[in-house]
Amino acid sequence: MIVLGTKPGQHDACFALIRDGEPLFVYEVERFNRVKRATSTDLSVLFEGLAEYSISPADVDLVTNCMHPGELEKRKSQMSAYITPDKIGNIHRFLDWHLPSWYLLLRAGGFPADRIVNIRHHLCHVSGVYYSGPSNDAAILSVDGSGEAETAMLAHGRNGRISILRTTPHPHSLGHLYQGVTIWLGWGYGEEGKTMALAAYGDPQRFRRQLDTFIDIDDEGQFRYLPALRPGTCRYASTEIGRVVLPQLVGQPLRQDGEEISQTHRDVAAAVQAICEEIMLKQARFLKRETGSKTLLLAGGVGLNSVTNGILSAESGFDDVVAYPQASDAGTALGGALYAYHNIGAPDQPRRWHMTHAYWGQSIDLENLDAASKTYQVHGRQSDDIAADAAETLAAGHVVGWVQGRSEIGPRALGNRSILANPIAPGIKDKVNGVKRREWWRPFAPSVLRDDVSTYFEIDGDLPYMTAVARIREEWRRPLSSIGHVDGTARVQTVTEESNPLFYRLLQEFKIRTGLGVLLNTSLNGRGEPLVQTCEQALRLYVNSDLDAIVIGDRLFTDKTNALVGQTLVPYVWNIRKLPRTRLLVVPGELPVSKCELLFHIAQDNPQARVAVSANSALAEAISGAGQQRTVSDPVLEPDDIAPAYDAVAFYVPFPGDKCVFEEEIYYSPLAVLSRRIMEEAGIPVYWIDSRGDVNFMRDSLYVHHDETPALAIPSTYQRFWMPEA
Repeated sequence: MIVLGTKPGQHDACFALIRDGEPLFVYEVERFNRVKRATSTDLSVLFEGLAEYSISPADVDLVTNCMHPGELEKRKSQMSAYITPDKIGNIHRFLDWHLPSWYLLLRAGGFPADRIVNIRHHLCHVSGVYYSGPSNDAAILSVDGSGEAETAMLAHGRNGRISILRTTPHPHSLGHLYQGVTIWLGWGYGEEGKTMALAAYGDPQRFRRQLDTFIDIDDEGQFRYLPALRPGTCRYASTEIGRVVLPQLVGQPLRQDGEEISQTHRDVAAAVQAICEEIMLKQARFLKRETGSKTLLLAGGVGLNSVTNGILSAESGFDDVVAYPQASDAGTALGGALYAYHNIGAPDQPRRWHMTHAYWGQSIDLENLDAASKTYQVHGRQSDDIAADAAETLAAGHVVGWVQGRSEIGPRALGNRSILANPIAPGIKDKVNGVKRREWWRPFAPSVLRDDVSTYFEIDGDLPYMTAVARIREEWRRPLSSIGHVDGTARVQTVTEESNPLFYRLLQEFKIRTGLGVLLNTSLNGRGEPLVQTCEQALRLYVNSDLDAIVIGDRLFTDKTNALVGQTLVPYVWNIRKLPRTRLLVVPGELPVSKCELLFHIAQDNPQARVAVSANSALAEAISGAGQQRTVSDPVLEPDDIAPAYDAVAFYVPFPGDKCVFEEEIYYSPLAVLSRRIMEEAGIPVYWIDSRGDVNFMRDSLYVHHDETPALAIPSTYQRFWMPEA
């Protein structure tokens, strides 16, 4: 039986395919479109993945949606209890549009309704960690921003079935509170790790009294926003908490970009971290009393809080605490697929698979390594023993990129897409920071031989996914300061031969040369980028950064004297390849000056492209070059006029492209109406280049909420894969 799990839209888009209960792939869209946390409604990654495994969409038995439209009325009822009647109408209309959109995306992709299974969001989270875990009896805790009508789920997995013990209703959300503080600190979605790291420098008590007036926590870890117990106008989304609630509570406005981080910022971060630890620990102890299980499984975005996870391991009373490596919403794809298989598709089949490693992403494209080497004018030496050669390079104090096999799922680099270094080399932390360009307060992490973990850390157990901290032994805190935090902890990954044979060998070879069975390990990516996906991206990072060397497969690159450097590391450099290399009209619209470089890249990539510059003479002069006119002034955007002159049109839009599906006013905006007219009447494709650098094919987005999709002359990006049964 083949089951497809999907997180089909907005942030953390992901697709997971399982056959007979075992994964074939788990593809996070961010790795493909280079937009971190991937706000995407593009299904092409899914269909490309199916094609890799020679599976037709018609072969897929079940398709899961990680948001259940059937929970819509419950969410409306909850909101009506804390939003005043004069404000609730617009919010209800938004929910009527928003929540079913996930399901409609799958329908628009060609999947018939009778194959789509809607599963509650947190049940997907819970299932992902239970059905991938080794224990048939486990307590399960899932906490994030929100699902449909709940923000947390406490459950008991036993004998292949999941019993829900308790949920936390919307709007009371630990995830939104933590994200709200992150926003108040001046950072964006998905940057909660910065808040967690900063918290170690603060006093958790200084602002605790103020935060206690906002959130109440009982002895069993159930919590509630106190102001939400009476009607008002606040929806308690993370943006409102960060921009409105917190400034009122702590008496300091939202931190602006570039503003110095003050002690107040540190102390508020420490206070919300302490609240997170208190809630999670009380909930874990409640689960221990209720289930009697020896194992606690963690999922949901808050499950990535490695400091809290370390406290749970030490103080919750469970023998084992396991945090899912893909705890974010991306994990609901695999979780949904596993739930559907074990409860709907094959409920009588015993579980025979559990996760022993996190390498379910796409394999590195070694077949393209020679071409990428020529592109960047670097030459790598083929090695007969790449682990030994890399260990020698690391022992000499060099910073090395390490690219092997299939990529890790989740946000942590676990030895297949890593930057590695000798953790005791003098000045190594500053040197790696020169590569990563990270904030000074954020620590790096160690990867350690499983047999040696108790030598350096105050634990003796498996921590395979780098999702929990452990205390560094006192005698090693100074030598291993490069991988330790100010509080004396480190986010540890234990490595075994079974989980990653080559990375294990590398650590062994490094130990032979240095006596040290631990390496500094951080993710192989540029600042703000996801983990590298291809040889081209890996070499681009190598030549444009301070990496001393990079290993790709069995090739070691150490010399970039004559390398081609300087290419901008932004998503649109990669994504404009989705645009057709034909007569293309580019309409910049509200393109900010800081992103005008996008137009130069399009012009370089496609000599037939023309940019509509209107009255912007400076832009016209910049784009035109070498005697070839690359601009047009005031183009008439009527389909009849466009059709003879152009083969495609691309509009820049000043927002993430997924909003055209998830926000009604954009779906029916004048630009959306014009885009449909061009596609239908001119018979040519329309693309939206969005504010995050992605390129969206609007044939696949602007008809999601229509009853029927017109029979357009232009094919869908993935329609060629869809072969419905007769």
